[in-house]
Amino acid sequence: MIKMKSLLALLLSFMFVLCACQSSEPEIVPDYDTDKTGVNLDGYILKWGWAKSGNDTDENVFGYIPGTALADIALDRMKEIQSSLNCVIDMEYKGFGTVGGAMQNSILSGSLLYDLMTNESYQTLGYVRAGYFTGLSAYIDVENTDKWGTPSMLQSVIYKDDVYSVVPYAWPELLYTTFGCPIVVNEELISQYGHEDPREFVENGSWNWDKFEEVLHAYTVQDGERTIYGMGAHTPYYSMLMFLSNGVTLTEYTDKGIECGLYTEAGMQAMERAQSIRYQTCSECFHPNEGTSVLSDFINGDMVLVVTNAGGILGSTDAVMYKMSNVGILPFPQGPNAEPGVYPSYHESLLYVTGIPVNANDTEVAATVLDMMFEPFDEYETKEDIIEYLADQVFFDVRDARVFVNMLENTEYGYQNDGARAAIEGVMSKRSVTEVLEGLEDVYAELLEKNMKPHYEGRLAVYGK
Repeated sequence: MIKMKSLLALLLSFMFVLCACQSSEPEIVPDYDTDKTGVNLDGYILKWGWAKSGNDTDENVFGYIPGTALADIALDRMKEIQSSLNCVIDMEYKGFGTVGGAMQNSILSGSLLYDLMTNESYQTLGYVRAGYFTGLSAYIDVENTDKWGTPSMLQSVIYKDDVYSVVPYAWPELLYTTFGCPIVVNEELISQYGHEDPREFVENGSWNWDKFEEVLHAYTVQDGERTIYGMGAHTPYYSMLMFLSNGVTLTEYTDKGIECGLYTEAGMQAMERAQSIRYQTCSECFHPNEGTSVLSDFINGDMVLVVTNAGGILGSTDAVMYKMSNVGILPFPQGPNAEPGVYPSYHESLLYVTGIPVNANDTEVAATVLDMMFEPFDEYETKEDIIEYLADQVFFDVRDARVFVNMLENTEYGYQNDGARAAIEGVMSKRSVTEVLEGLEDVYAELLEKNMKPHYEGRLAVYGK
């Protein structure tokens, strides 16, 4: 069963309206010091709208369950800020979609509602494109990626020339179920059949596409009338991670400018190998169930490896860590163009991104509270502290925690909601990769120009990479 002391539930525009959205109340302009000492907000009530994700309980404390250790730490932090700044932080927790809609209505009507808003990035993306959020780079140090998240992680809420929302990256647990897709290893089957533990290949640097094919064959075993398969995979998860495993992303800056990584040499190479492994060289090694329900087959012991999103590992009482007594975590094997030791993942929506609405009463006050609130907890000040926490509370081996954190910090935006991921899924067929991509070239050119390029341009403008 799960090896944890306290696994928290991870279940877990328009710019012309801006002038009309200012409050008639006098603006509070505190005398800021660099360390924010001596700031007195004179009892100011800061309104913070927080959208509960589908995994949150009805009761909520910054995404944590009330009464748990991390919830108590977050509450203590809030109390410290209220005391030191002489303000009140008024948290309003509402269901996903409700907070964003209320904010939009307040902007369009010229009224005030939230100084800060936390929502899923799936919805925030539309509000960013509509101009409902203030650019943050002038107010907080967005280049502190250990605190606010990496450019790749924030790409959906980076737009044209600025960063419009950030994540509480230094806080444990709030982002763990939002990315895909690690490979999970049934370590009991590894031991039972005398297989070599694939975590050893990650450690010695041999975890590449060739080794992947080798272990899929080695792990596929006929035990009487029962077949133990080498791997089970939901095809979209598998194809996306194979694509990323060759050091390429959906938006790339090349000597031709910004282009879709699918149409680069490395992208084509990755998709051709993904198709070859799945349908030719290792076709008999994959469990015949290709849907998302393949995770239950893995829990039943029908395969050694499974590809699943982090929610399938940690996200509910039906997840792997609740159901199995010993599992390992692997990144996808690396292609020849990948940077050694960098393990990518991807996401479609981050659970908690926070921005400052354009009609906030005072942007600097909101930014000050945001900056202070999401400082690392004293108990978990560094990435190593969080890795130690995961190794002790969640996983079975520190190697699993390191891979998990590595994949999270290298997560890429998958552009699924813009249609950009569809071709990656479409490649997984009997048709040639070249044929599929040639048929989608005009579609991708339009998607790149309209939806993908503005986000990558913002990333280059703010981070230079």
